[in-house]
Amino acid sequence: MKNLIPLILATWVTLSSSAIAQKLADPILLWPNGAPGATGTTDEDKPAIIPFIPEPSKRNGAAILVVPGGGFTIRAVDHEGVLVAQWLKDHGITAFVLRYRLRPLYTRTDWVKDGQRAMQYIRSNARDYNISPERVGAIGFSAGANLIADMTLNAIPGQGGTTDPLDRFSTRPDFMILAYGALQIPSSVDSATVANLPPTFMYGTAEDRGATAGMVELYHRMFRAGAPVEAHFFRNGVHGSGFAIGDPVLGTWTALLYNWMAAGGYLTDKPQIALSGVIKLDGKPLIKGMAILTPVNRPEAPPVVIYMNNTGTGEMGRFTIPANQGPVEGKYRIEVRQDATRWISNSRHPFMIEMMAKQRDGTLTEQDKRAWGEFLRKRDLSPSIDNQHVFARQRPNDKSDYVVDIKKGEEMVIEVFSK
Repeated sequence: MKNLIPLILATWVTLSSSAIAQKLADPILLWPNGAPGATGTTDEDKPAIIPFIPEPSKRNGAAILVVPGGGFTIRAVDHEGVLVAQWLKDHGITAFVLRYRLRPLYTRTDWVKDGQRAMQYIRSNARDYNISPERVGAIGFSAGANLIADMTLNAIPGQGGTTDPLDRFSTRPDFMILAYGALQIPSSVDSATVANLPPTFMYGTAEDRGATAGMVELYHRMFRAGAPVEAHFFRNGVHGSGFAIGDPVLGTWTALLYNWMAAGGYLTDKPQIALSGVIKLDGKPLIKGMAILTPVNRPEAPPVVIYMNNTGTGEMGRFTIPANQGPVEGKYRIEVRQDATRWISNSRHPFMIEMMAKQRDGTLTEQDKRAWGEFLRKRDLSPSIDNQHVFARQRPNDKSDYVVDIKKGEEMVIEVFSK
């Protein structure tokens, strides 16, 4: 056994060294002839990107610029760069880790320019990397999140007739992923500009108060402006957690991120389409529940959930899904879930519409209150269902799941039977 210990240790050291020594792709200089304003000739004077290219069988055509943080004085290139890019690569997304310039050698103007140039490089070489130039996003951590938000607010559109071919491409990301960046949009930026920001996913923790406070404020501004934004703030987690790969709680944010990208249509080259139709159970409109549409054999296609609350005054059981939340053409597995057998929304019942309008306007009289009270006493608000009822097949005796072929412009009728 004594003789085995050195051998085991030697083997471990060899394996560890081999793992550490695995070679990444060589950095690609963003300005091969020298970056504008460069003050030296070291790597820190040469902005570059390192590509991480998925296997052809996994590739989905999406690309993401990865910007590690570090307070603009270092770059946390391992856990906020390489590990992130490898995760994206494993999920079919072509990733590029940005080597941007740092202070005190350079200023904000320089590192923003580096990020913008990287976006132009990726788009200009989209064909070589087998990616779509319309599905190029950016993910940043801490200072890296600040950098991509900054370069997005100051995006430069593509310019024709330039001598530099990269200048023909826009610097604006098609979507942003911001992780624990202490972001603050200047008050001089108006709500129209904020509303025009690309779809944005945010992640942070309550424990990381300094960074998350800025993100919460940015979320509120985007929410108030009507910008497309989704945020996940966990209770615990230190600043600089990266993808938190392996953490049973924080580590789940990558699954949320992947679902967000899939639902947004960023992982497929097929366009999302609007969807409308009706959901029926046993020949009658579904009163309360949902229909879940899962793509068949295409995990990169957007899943769709249709909630049936029967609000408003339209036809019972009808639904309309806008294109930016819709499916792509193709086969989808259907699952209908029934949440209640007796339900009518306050926004549908004429009497409730009248009473709630009077309450909002301050015109509700004592007579109205008495009539409302009598109406309430007559309503049956007891439970109508013993549990959620799930219908994964169109009929109980069917031997296969309920699958439909969705096509653009076709009215969709989702119908299941309990017996």
